Amino acid sequence: MTVYLKPNVIIEPLFNQWYAWSYLISPATAAVAFPKNSSEPLSKNKVTQTIDEFLAKLTSLDIKLWVDGERLRCNAPKGILTPTLKTQLSERKTEIIEFLNNKSNDRKTLALLKADTVLDSSIRPQLLTQPNVEPSCILLTGATGFVGAFLLYELLQQTSADVYCLVRANSTELAWDKLQNCLKSYLLWQEGFKSRIIPVIGDLSKPFLSISEEQFHKLADKIDVIYHNGAWVHHASPYSLLKATNVLGTQEVLRLACKLKAKPVHFISASSVFSEVAGSGVRVIREQDNIDNGKAPFDGYSQSKWVAEKLVTAAGNRGLPVCIYRLGRISGHSQTGVFNVNDFFYRLIIGCVQLGSIPDGELIQDIIPVDYASKAIVHLSKQQASWGKAFHLVHPQPVSSNLFFDKLRSLGYPIQNVSYEQWYSQLLNIAESSPEHALYPLVSLLPAPNSQTQFSESAVVKFDYQNTLNGLKGTSITCPPIDDQLLSTYFSYLINSGFLAPLPISNELKKAV
Repeated sequence: MTVYLKPNVIIEPLFNQWYAWSYLISPATAAVAFPKNSSEPLSKNKVTQTIDEFLAKLTSLDIKLWVDGERLRCNAPKGILTPTLKTQLSERKTEIIEFLNNKSNDRKTLALLKADTVLDSSIRPQLLTQPNVEPSCILLTGATGFVGAFLLYELLQQTSADVYCLVRANSTELAWDKLQNCLKSYLLWQEGFKSRIIPVIGDLSKPFLSISEEQFHKLADKIDVIYHNGAWVHHASPYSLLKATNVLGTQEVLRLACKLKAKPVHFISASSVFSEVAGSGVRVIREQDNIDNGKAPFDGYSQSKWVAEKLVTAAGNRGLPVCIYRLGRISGHSQTGVFNVNDFFYRLIIGCVQLGSIPDGELIQDIIPVDYASKAIVHLSKQQASWGKAFHLVHPQPVSSNLFFDKLRSLGYPIQNVSYEQWYSQLLNIAESSPEHALYPLVSLLPAPNSQTQFSESAVVKFDYQNTLNGLKGTSITCPPIDDQLLSTYFSYLINSGFLAPLPISNELKKAV
């Protein structure tokens, strides 16, 4: 089985031959294994759902599947895995394993994705005007997410515009509460923001963003520029489940951008839109490279961003000013340490401290602090020279993951290196008995030792970021080095917030907290 670690490197070793998806899916509270020769009786009901539809249904129920050798393993919340579902899983076991093992190489999948890249012919700028680099009204999607919250903060800091935020909520009051609580949780809230943040109740997955035709028209007339950051980030879900929000939602944003006056669209994409690389050696991906190399990205989320980026490019070809920002792995704030609690690597760090062990090997980390990413995006977006370009936001000086765990050891945390086989065995024990453990949600994302893909089979991917460097030249916006100071900030936040138990037995710990 091939599983992926992070969006900015398509195939990369985590701890030597250990691979993992880069984002979490929510925790579950039961574990089941379906062996090769299952004795489950066949369902009497004829299977009518496609494999995509069936897996989408399971995902909606928080049921997670992964391949362990010739077994299909499953985690599910208590009470959800009914006898009927068990029978259906047993019945479709072979089909599911084949799909999970080969979905990135399916030509049919690529053909379906390409069919979805055809932008609605009615979506084209009605009135081509010179875009305003100093907008009065901005529309931001995804403002209640981690990156979105920091984008909202930077838009309020770097512009004087009012920021309209598309939020799913049952009332304006609840939408406002979501925005305010989100900013507070990331230590960003300021009372002066109240007069400049305007919630817009809507839904990316619905036609016309789920707002009335009259309101859609008014919004199209008022807004000067759009930052489309909203997406359903769920790497374990199939494309079919994510399509409505991530693909069709992007098309509705482009529809709004083209209505009445042309409004520039700044699209937040992911570097995982570039598909897996065959061969060996180093492959450099430039910002201007075509994302279509004849293969579909591996997971459903990356596939949805691939199609959405194609739609944005198509709108640009029709005359709409667009910019694309491909983000790699985003880490916590470089000054406060606040982080995304659902991030894979943070879960891994916290969980390994709880477990007291890590697998042998290392990961080359090129995480970028969220404050750098958001500042860079907003600054680049304000330059007319940026229109029509793509920008890679990756770390210029990646480091070994050993740096993180060596720092933790210096703080007094006992962490030993063990073989991957031993470590994976501990994970299975967690899956069976410790749903509260930080590593529990990761169990379904990590392959068994006998399913490893050799790193030598794949090229190392590096991302060129020259457009980003040129656009930030002459500013104070630089990516902080991943050094002892940054790690101290991150671990101080984890300790002070209770994610890591303090161990007052070392001077390093006292310095960090």
